[in-house]
Amino acid sequence: MMIHATTFVRAQQDTTKIEDGYTKYHFANGQVSSEGKLVDGRPEGKWKAYYENGRLRSEGDRKDQRLDGAWRFYAENGSLVNEITYAADRKQGPSRRYDTTGTLLSEEFFENDLRAGTARYYHPNGQVHKEVPFKDGKEDGNGLEFADDGRVVALLYYGTGMLRKREEINRLDRAGMKQGPWKEFHPNGKARLEGSYVDDRKHGIFKEFDALGNLKDMVKYDSGALDTLAANKLTVEIKRSFHPNGKVASIGSYSKSGKREGLFKEFSMDGQVNAAKIFQGDQLISEGLVNDLGALEGPWTEYYATGEKRAEGGYEKGRKEGDWTFYHRSGKVEQKGKYLNGLAHGRWQWFYESGSSHREELYRKGKEDGASVELDEAGKTITQGEFIDGRKEGRWTYEVGDHKEVGDYKDGLKDGPWVYTYDNGRKYFTGAFVSGEPNGKQKWYWRNGQVKMEGRYTVGLEQGDFQQFDEQGAPTLVIKYKDGIEVRIDGVAQDPMGYL
Repeated sequence: MMIHATTFVRAQQDTTKIEDGYTKYHFANGQVSSEGKLVDGRPEGKWKAYYENGRLRSEGDRKDQRLDGAWRFYAENGSLVNEITYAADRKQGPSRRYDTTGTLLSEEFFENDLRAGTARYYHPNGQVHKEVPFKDGKEDGNGLEFADDGRVVALLYYGTGMLRKREEINRLDRAGMKQGPWKEFHPNGKARLEGSYVDDRKHGIFKEFDALGNLKDMVKYDSGALDTLAANKLTVEIKRSFHPNGKVASIGSYSKSGKREGLFKEFSMDGQVNAAKIFQGDQLISEGLVNDLGALEGPWTEYYATGEKRAEGGYEKGRKEGDWTFYHRSGKVEQKGKYLNGLAHGRWQWFYESGSSHREELYRKGKEDGASVELDEAGKTITQGEFIDGRKEGRWTYEVGDHKEVGDYKDGLKDGPWVYTYDNGRKYFTGAFVSGEPNGKQKWYWRNGQVKMEGRYTVGLEQGDFQQFDEQGAPTLVIKYKDGIEVRIDGVAQDPMGYL
């Protein structure tokens, strides 16, 4: 449940005369709706708002009428649901969300009303569930997913608001045994150990890294037993080559079997780094030029682990600049566009491996800005809309499997009525959203037009009866909710803790 800042609005039943000083507004039933100080007829300082049942709805400070500083928002049952810090009506600083039992659900940080930095989302036991990086309101960078025991279970890679890759690690089966890829990390986030388990036993090559990411050691296991014959071949050592003048010509790490691992630097006769290559299991991953300070400079090429070219473009002072092209493993262009000061800028295009157009967007200083369209391989439009300064705005259309979705965005969030229709033209879903949260009556339909399910939301939380029906319209199930919590299923109480 998210509660968003609004401008000051007088209550349903106002006082007869607006005067400066401490003022109370009332509902039609006589209950106080809000109270606080007026200066020049506008709210100033500490203000409180209430539900019609008399319980506190929100409290915080206003400056020049606008929300300012820490605000607290409450559900109708009195539980704290949001803590949001504002500056001049815009979110600035930490924002926390709780469920109706007081358990912390999320902690996000805002800069000028946009998410920034690392957001954290929590398990019911208080352990972090996800860490998601944000930049300018969009997911961007490397994130983590955790089990409820604190174990990292997935590496998340985001780019321009989308989850680009998810790598599952550190998994336990139903018997609690380790299975598959395993990674452990230094406090700074760098990998400390990586390898693989089979039935709780180490199997295959395990690599150990220092806190800077340099490979320290490699060992091999066979069903939990250390492979002593392979140990001597895998032990890492740093090797250097030299120019005739005695200066270092290159430096990098090798296994004793002769395979290159990690970063290799090449030096000029006067000791300056002038090129770099990165290897993994003797496979070249990327190569290019570096300047005197060690920053990437000039042409740079990246490769898939299987050797095919993945990307090529240029750098200036460590930032991507100019034209960049990304490739499918087949060598066909996958994506192309321009960078300006390390940020996507101008027209960007994506392509299917067949060569047909996949997506096209316009960017301005790293943010989508303008029309966006996505096509299937046959050339049919599947997503269409417009971005303004990195956020979806106005009418958007989606073709999703067997149905079509149409509705509006405001400041990057669904807002107003949305209608989904089957490919036969009949309704799939009708409902409305407020700042991205479902709100009010929502209905889902069978393909024959019969109602499948209906119920009501209050700012993202199910409230009251949600009814389900079969394709002939006969009721099959009734679930009663209180603030998003199931309290009755077909009349049977589900909440022994007193939420009924």
